[in-house]
Amino acid sequence: MRPVIAEFDRSTLTPWNMLRSMPAEMRGVVQSLHDALKSMRTTVFRAGEMVLDDGQIAAQSWMPRSELDRVLPAVVKAGFMARDDEGALFSPHLYDKLLRKEERAARKAAADADWQQRQEEGDVPPGLTRKQITARENGKKGGRPPGSGKKAVADRNQRHMPLASVIQGGKTETQNPNKKPNSVSVSENLGSVGSIDLELERDTNIPSSSISGETQNPSVDISPELVSQTVARMIAATGMEDQAGYAVSFAKRWLKAGAQPDTIITAIRAHTEKMRGNTEEPRKFKVFEAEVFRQIELQNVRDRLSDAQEQEPQTVADPVKPYATQRLREAERLWQSLFHLNDRNIERADTAFAAQAEKHGFPPADIKRRVEDYAAYYREHPAMMEAVG
Repeated sequence: MRPVIAEFDRSTLTPWNMLRSMPAEMRGVVQSLHDALKSMRTTVFRAGEMVLDDGQIAAQSWMPRSELDRVLPAVVKAGFMARDDEGALFSPHLYDKLLRKEERAARKAAADADWQQRQEEGDVPPGLTRKQITARENGKKGGRPPGSGKKAVADRNQRHMPLASVIQGGKTETQNPNKKPNSVSVSENLGSVGSIDLELERDTNIPSSSISGETQNPSVDISPELVSQTVARMIAATGMEDQAGYAVSFAKRWLKAGAQPDTIITAIRAHTEKMRGNTEEPRKFKVFEAEVFRQIELQNVRDRLSDAQEQEPQTVADPVKPYATQRLREAERLWQSLFHLNDRNIERADTAFAAQAEKHGFPPADIKRRVEDYAAYYREHPAMMEAVG
């Protein structure tokens, strides 16, 4: 839902970082109002055609009405909230974000339509994907030369880092004299030592595992289709469209860790419900990571259990023993009632039970009242089970 506004000058939008310099009370009110709008997935405090008044806004934002009345004029003056043409309170920043989202969607739709038209006209080089063609066209337009970024400069400096100076005896100037000498020392005849290209040495002589200190795990291939489908479900479950880039990164990481898409969505929903129980809302996909990895462990346990059950021979449950257990309990209750009816006399209770046992479908009185004995009797007399049911 969007505000009813004729013109929206995005150039006059107050930078959101300016909120840091505002008083603490104002920051709290602005954040509460934004949290309320985000939870409703809207940009304006409006219910259909009805404009919410300040009392309803305060209740929706979980704050006292007096606090909102005191701070809201300063919030509007600072540009963190505004009134539309019908007097409804709205967030200019959330509205701007909605407009930028629609503009991105329009550009994407135009690019999709152009790609579809090019495919229909046959104007697509064979053997190339859409991403490859787009990269080629962007390359023709120019761009930053390769190796000109800050990271590239840092990498070059790192590759040509000189070794520590060498002195006679194979000891450096800062070596602790109290320590034992190293088993391998630098020879005196080495002379001056220049810089060494570490990347060249790594490529020719040194295994990659000795450089990093870790064994490099083989990368797991995750299809782009699976990543995009998982990201779409993650955004749909959380409503965090502004975190789409981070969603792609976390989706790839979790999928490579062995998670199934259903496992990821289950973890996100479970942690979201837990946070909402504490009157909180997730803002970043990072908050789901611990729960996702916990669900991955549970998924692995379920998979191993399923495999183990398939490998283990299936045992057929014995239907007689549960039936015998139930009938034994009923027999005990009958004997107890007869015991009380016969003035708590054990012999007369036994005699009365023996007379009524067959009538109630119990084994004869000479069969000991134990589960094993009752089960053995019913196995030998299955008709008794069918007669009593």
